[in-house]
Amino acid sequence: MSGNSKNSDYVAPPPGLINISPALLCRALVLVLLLLLSVSTLRAEPLNILTYEESPYALMVGKTQKGLLVDMLAELFSRTSLRYKLRFIPLKRAIITVERKPGYCVLPIVRSQEREANFQWISPMLVSRYGLFSQEKRSIPLVTLNDARPYKIGSFLGSGIGEYLLDLGFKVELTSLSALNLHKLKRGRFELWAADLISAREMMRKQGIKFGRPELVFYTSIRAMACYRGMPAEQLSELQNALLSMYQDGFMKALYLEYGVDM
Repeated sequence: MSGNSKNSDYVAPPPGLINISPALLCRALVLVLLLLLSVSTLRAEPLNILTYEESPYALMVGKTQKGLLVDMLAELFSRTSLRYKLRFIPLKRAIITVERKPGYCVLPIVRSQEREANFQWISPMLVSRYGLFSQEKRSIPLVTLNDARPYKIGSFLGSGIGEYLLDLGFKVELTSLSALNLHKLKRGRFELWAADLISAREMMRKQGIKFGRPELVFYTSIRAMACYRGMPAEQLSELQNALLSMYQDGFMKALYLEYGVDM
């Protein structure tokens, strides 16, 4: 052998293999570890679920959260690897928060063409029917929704049904909370109240105010949980699959019956 002994010690990598330097390999391993850590942290953080008072679906009794949706959420997350925190705030503020902040969801809200692209959806949470109520002593016979055009209609901020009526050109007065409309109608602040039939019945029962049957049942909607648009696909899939299983095994039907609600 001559002075080229260094070259004779070199072993070429087998064909098809890339010769990666130790420094580059180390950097790649660090990036993989950081990625795994970020995924782990994301999974460890609880989802922030926002809702609003609407009996019998969700309400605060002292410091205790109660209602059909409260029980539904507890079961839903028990079937996933995810954790959550539930908080009550006005619906309009909840919707704005979810549009802007990762890790937030709001329910129940009406799915509509205008909202569809702004959120990721877990659905259906509720199927709701809406009616127009009038004062018991001042009946306003309605045959079609168009018959309600001369009258002012009460709804609340963030309500899909309020937005629906506004888009159709109806005169709508919006409050911050659904329950406020009960007293506004009683005092004659508006002539008609647009409300979910089940929650309207429950509110009237609890507050001892009777408006009787709605003058017109005019709309049926699917209400869902809307989440931040950038929600990870694995979280969305896990929640949607858990909800589907609750319908398939009869949990949802039993829960609705417990609250005296027809599915």
